Amino acid sequence: MSAIFQRQWLLPLGVMLGYVILMGMNPVRHCLLDGLRSLQRYHRLWAIPAGLGLCYALFHAGLTLFFYSVLPIEQQPAFGWKISWAIPPWTSHLSEAHSLRDWLAALFADPRWQVLRSAALDGIESVAGLFNNVVTTFPLSAIAAVLLLVNWEDHHSTLRKALRNRFRRWASLVHAGILLCALSAIVAPILFGPSLIYLNRVAPGLTLVRWSALIDWLSSLFAYLFGVGVQVYLILIVYTWLRGLNWTSVHLMDLAIRRFSFVVKWAAVVMAFSSLLIDLPRVSALLFRFDDPLYLNHTLAYTDCVARPLLALLLIFFSTMQITLTFHSETLGKALEHHWQFLRRFWWQLLWFLLIAAIHLMGLAFVNRWLLLGFGGETTSAGFVWSFTYPLLAAFLAAWLLSSWVSLYKRCETGRLEAPDWIPF
Repeated sequence: MSAIFQRQWLLPLGVMLGYVILMGMNPVRHCLLDGLRSLQRYHRLWAIPAGLGLCYALFHAGLTLFFYSVLPIEQQPAFGWKISWAIPPWTSHLSEAHSLRDWLAALFADPRWQVLRSAALDGIESVAGLFNNVVTTFPLSAIAAVLLLVNWEDHHSTLRKALRNRFRRWASLVHAGILLCALSAIVAPILFGPSLIYLNRVAPGLTLVRWSALIDWLSSLFAYLFGVGVQVYLILIVYTWLRGLNWTSVHLMDLAIRRFSFVVKWAAVVMAFSSLLIDLPRVSALLFRFDDPLYLNHTLAYTDCVARPLLALLLIFFSTMQITLTFHSETLGKALEHHWQFLRRFWWQLLWFLLIAAIHLMGLAFVNRWLLLGFGGETTSAGFVWSFTYPLLAAFLAAWLLSSWVSLYKRCETGRLEAPDWIPF
């Protein structure tokens, strides 16, 4: 018995030892330490993503509890108050399969495989978010849209001037598109919130579902732009720490808005690819093929298996575009040229950073999916509690890796990759 117990501990001990060696010997370890030091210096680096994530979890949980309390019993969302954790066994269809095709079909339908697939997709999208958008902004993006429209602290005027200086004759068109998406972001929480019950009494339910996809698409574009603005703000916080600069929140926010006017070109490219690969197929399926369940299922499968991984890989491949535009205010062409130069000179360090980021983010995504599977989903008491814990862990991890990425980028630019005391303050 003791020998069996000892063998059971060999694997976790080996994993822990390998993790310690990996973190202590990798060529980007100094950048990872810089990321931790920046979080220690500025708590808002992780507090802002954590607050945004908690607001999303609170909105989702409040909506579930609201529908649970007001809907009839037969229409209530399933909710279990018992706290337990159990992993379902492997599906019996695996042993009953008579061919490789049947065995693979049974395997892919098994809940455990679904957890691995979902965790891998969540992890790769989280890695891509480090170079694109690392925060979840819904439903606070609606409040941000209101503040933008009322010109809170003159930030709307700052944005309009920055767009005019950056886009010249196209500034009005870009500004109008942002305002349209902002209006959709204000409508989205109303459309998908508690008012959904009363809207169903006014408009036919199927019509509401079909046309709400268009509102959801436009609101998601504003949520993405707001998230990019927040990410530029976080990047500038790390940069000011690296340079030892003093700043105030208002001045740094204005600087982030001005820098955002340069980043928005790359953001427009990302939104175009996202719309073509993900949103437009989904919107067209709901608008024109809503009565074809098979077509809808194929569209959703295409989105999860092809479009989302392809977009994430695209963002990872062009990892330096956003941060280059943030720091150097270049055109897309010059930023792309800078990106190729960065890849040629520092591809080895970038690969190591991607490996470290993937291990941590995919590991957390797997833990999240695995716990939810054991809890029985988010509609249980344990899943309900975990839904408020996970955003905190994800925010801290994302803020650490984002700060480390800023440090790696600036270290590569200045040629101080191996200097442990690069930041003396």
